[in-house]
Amino acid sequence: MLIEKIEAAAEELLDRLNIKKIPTPIEEVARCLSIRVSRAPSPDFSGLLLRKDGRALIGVNSSEAPVRQRFTIAHEIGHFILHPRKDAFVDYRKESVKGEGRPLSERHADMFAAALLMPRKMLLRDFRRIAKDGYTEEITATLAKQYAVSEEAMRFRLINLNSLGPKLS
Repeated sequence: MLIEKIEAAAEELLDRLNIKKIPTPIEEVARCLSIRVSRAPSPDFSGLLLRKDGRALIGVNSSEAPVRQRFTIAHEIGHFILHPRKDAFVDYRKESVKGEGRPLSERHADMFAAALLMPRKMLLRDFRRIAKDGYTEEITATLAKQYAVSEEAMRFRLINLNSLGPKLS
């Protein structure tokens, strides 16, 4: 699945739900899709998506930081939208190795989550507004706080957007 298609799917979902505010109200997105979100502590998983009889549940590890929980919900929504034929996904903490070793479906769900939580057009607008004198790590921190994501997630998103299309600077 091409990155552009994943970006478009996230943008279409936000448009369809008429969500234009930051940070993305991710639990509202789940509610609008009739997905129940439940939290519980777990040493084993970060998140999971279960579908059965037309109903869906996202489980989130309540022991993780709030920004991680938001990303997990967005990631599982990504599975819900991008992989409609599979009924169960579990994101085990041990398997949270980043990069090429992860299954393609997991990387796609991460891309979708990033696009949902940090919508391209809004993020580029905000980046340009505050980065008039060039990029600094402080900009990453400011944007991460504004979008309610981790600094690491924001850094990856900015790097990916810069390699995708309109240059940030």
